[in-house]
Amino acid sequence: MDFCPECGKLLQTQKGKSGKTLLMCLKCGYKRNLEENEEVTFTEKIEHDLVREMTVVMEKEDIDKTKPIKDLYCPKCKKNQPVNFWMIQTRSADESPTRFFRCTVCSETWREYD
Repeated sequence: MDFCPECGKLLQTQKGKSGKTLLMCLKCGYKRNLEENEEVTFTEKIEHDLVREMTVVMEKEDIDKTKPIKDLYCPKCKKNQPVNFWMIQTRSADESPTRFFRCTVCSETWREYD
């Protein structure tokens, strides 16, 4: 890792026209050849398709008798019903887990974030 002596920005590696590796500042245009004793690692950016996979947490038919049950307001039934609930870490580890709820009467499933 090297910094530009002109503006202080990080120098980027590029292949020159002669096939030699250059260190170049993208801000001010400063360039210098990579010296023989300097090592450099090239990385490649990989683009992924924008198709996102949907993760099925539980099938609608799977009302699990081992999950805790609590009386909560069901948005589909429009009244308090017995509801199964569970938590899954769906985001990064430093964020709270997502709570899932499933009505035992109509099988409506919803989630709640903190």
